[in-house]
Formats: sequence, structure tokens, C-alpha cells
Amino acid sequence: MNKKILNVQHAEFKKKLLEASIKKHQSVIDDFKRSIKELLGTETKINEDEMDMSQQSVNTEQIQRANAIGDQVSFANDEMTILNNMMPSIEDIHDEVALGSVVVTDKMNFFVSASIEQFEVDGIEVFGLSTESPIYQEMKGKKKGDKFSFKDHHYTIVDLF
Repeated sequence: MNKKILNVQHAEFKKKLLEASIKKHQSVIDDFKRSIKELLGTETKINEDEMDMSQQSVNTEQIQRANAIGDQVSFANDEMTILNNMMPSIEDIHDEVALGSVVVTDKMNFFVSASIEQFEVDGIEVFGLSTESPIYQEMKGKKKGDKFSFKDHHYTIVDLF
């Protein structure tokens, strides 16, 4: 745990976290979309007269991969909606773990928002956590000082806001 997080202005830090989360999540969505364009761009360059069975197989595989990435884009867009909907109430301070909470534990810091890989704001590392994640289910409704466990790891909530 980074002790620096215990001294931040809670509402201001939460706002910065949300802004960074939106930016990071948009970057992931953009990467997915770029991957789809690259996959499908290759397919559209093929002259139909030159298409043989092996090329059709490659095209089918590219389309299937693009569809799979499309599913990921759809999920990411749903999570982006959640992040954007959090904006009006992000500065609210929580006394129990819920959507929008920053959960400071003895091991790591969580931001209950969307599934986002660990990222840093003001020199503080935070892990973005979806309300659908199993670890969130373990910490949901807990308060400062409470303990929870997940996959043989035991956590104590040191601060919550």
C-alpha cells in the first residue's frame, strides 16, 4: 500500500481517478477498433478473381477474429457508459464499498468502476475494478477496518472514500 493515498484530498483524487479511467478505457476501445480495421482492411484488398479456397479460409478466420474483438468493443463500450454515468456523483464520499468507491487496503488500492488494468494517478497505483468482478463481490458493502479474502489473499480495508 502506498501511504501517500492516505493523505490525498478524497473528492479531488476520485475525480482525477475517473478522468484517468475514462482516458485509459478509451485507449483500449481505440486499440480494439484499430485491430478490427486492420483485420478487415486486409480482407477488402483481395481481388475476388484471385480468391481461392485457402484465401477464403484466411478471410473467414479474420472475420471471426474481428467479430470476437467486436464483442470486446461492445463490452468496453458498456463499461465506458458506466464510467461516464459516474461523473455527476464521483466526488461523493462512501462509508461502505460500492460503485465509485476508492478502497485502500493493506495490499493494494482499488477503484470500483470498470475493469481497468492497474494504472497510476498522482504517483498512486490503483486497480480498476468492475462491480461484476468476483473480488468486488467479496468487498461489497464492507467498511473501513473490515476484512475480506479472495483467492487465498487476505485484505484489510485501511481507508475508504
